[in-house]
Amino acid sequence: MPRASAARAKLCATEATQEVIDMAVQPYGGDGVRHGSAVERLYREIRALRIYEGASDVQRMVIARALQ
Repeated sequence: MPRASAARAKLCATEATQEVIDMAVQPYGGDGVRHGSAVERLYREIRALRIYEGASDVQRMVIARALQ
């Protein structure tokens, strides 16, 4: 069960952070994804976190297996 708990925590944190970053990019328009801007850097970093140590889809599979 600790593995499923870790998967739930990682999934929740990365998905929530992605949502916040998406909202932060919106007001900037094209400048929000311009290389070198603060929000662009954050956007890139959260994308990497969603892939590093297992993509969000993999975390969902781990959680689903634990529920069976």
